[in-house]
Amino acid sequence: MEGARAMRILVTAGPTREHLDPVRFLSNRSSGKMGYSIAEAARSRGHEVVLVSGPVSLSAPEGILVEKVISAEEMLGVVRRHFRTCDALVMAAAVADWRPAETSAGKIKKLGADPRLRLAPTPDILRELKAEKGGRIVVGFAAETDNLLSEARRKCEAKGMDMIVANDVSRSDAGFDADTNQVALVWPDGSARELPLMSKRAVAARIVEWVEERAAGVPAGPGAAAARPVLPAAEAGGERLARILEFVREIDKLKHVFRRTLLMDGSRYENDAEHSWHLAVMALLLGEYAAGKRIDVARVIELVLVHDLVEIDAGDTYCYDDAGNAGKAERERAAADRLFGLLPGDLAARVRGLWEEFEARRTAEARFAAALDRVQPLMHNYFTGGVVWRNHGISQEKVRDRNRHVEEGSAALWAYAERLIRQAVEDGLLAP
Repeated sequence: MEGARAMRILVTAGPTREHLDPVRFLSNRSSGKMGYSIAEAARSRGHEVVLVSGPVSLSAPEGILVEKVISAEEMLGVVRRHFRTCDALVMAAAVADWRPAETSAGKIKKLGADPRLRLAPTPDILRELKAEKGGRIVVGFAAETDNLLSEARRKCEAKGMDMIVANDVSRSDAGFDADTNQVALVWPDGSARELPLMSKRAVAARIVEWVEERAAGVPAGPGAAAARPVLPAAEAGGERLARILEFVREIDKLKHVFRRTLLMDGSRYENDAEHSWHLAVMALLLGEYAAGKRIDVARVIELVLVHDLVEIDAGDTYCYDDAGNAGKAERERAAADRLFGLLPGDLAARVRGLWEEFEARRTAEARFAAALDRVQPLMHNYFTGGVVWRNHGISQEKVRDRNRHVEEGSAALWAYAERLIRQAVEDGLLAP
């Protein structure tokens, strides 16, 4: 989080339940995944986080104060209490708009008569807090099925938000309960920026990054395109140099894509740029252990530096998340098209060729690079006491199957990986 001050960020997540009687309630399909991802992204970037969560089946994130609520009234009370001491609020919860006007203390019986249900509005939390906003940064969400941008613009202005995140919840691959999301960031002046389909963790990283920029005074949203520094035309290099430098600026975003791997000291999650750098140094030092030993180490370094770039758009998906990995190849191809298309044609072909070579593992260099890409997180998981493995219920069989192709790139590294896995099982860090 270099260059950004630590903040206290309040995040809401999940649905609310508005009870009709002790067993029936009004609610919605929100899983809480988006809000929980935002809370985790903020925590991993060094911020203090309070998460106010409606009823969800997700595990409480480590290192985050979680306040659990049921109804919209309860959420308003808890949010208001923490709002006074926070720097930013990200209101990702899908608060029910309506509640039963009357609530029965006992279960309402089915007696044959057609029931009549009267509804009353629930409190609009952001409207309630508008007068208390002060200098705090407030980000809201708009879950819509029609007129997405116009509804988001109306809500952003009416509720005094600094930004609203709009998403079409009628899509099967975005919105409620999905692991991916496709959103538009909308600002009070009506300007909007549509993001491609990406993992909710990647969307969360973009939102937290924007909050940090806003807190630091960096123009974002209204007039941002005009207010942000623009790379000057490079007179000596012309358009070609300008395009390369713009690509250099774009890949800075890789520093904000956080993986599910903790640093070896367990202090925070690793970002993708750090991962790629780590692999490059490993390639420099371990080249003599590559299968066949006759490899171009410089090319291996190129491969590992390029292999994660597409996650700027596609996001990082946890390797053992079967549902999240469905459609991953298509998302990454779309990301590659956009990202590498920023470069001049010959460079675009060269860099994309490196990315595709790594993915296909058809060359000795690519197989060794892929072996490094597996061994590095194994080391991280082992030396942090297997906390990520245990949190996700990962077995040694899954780890072994996931990493078996290390042997294609280096017999020595595979032998080391197998020793780590056996030792992790013996130490109780990995399920047998």
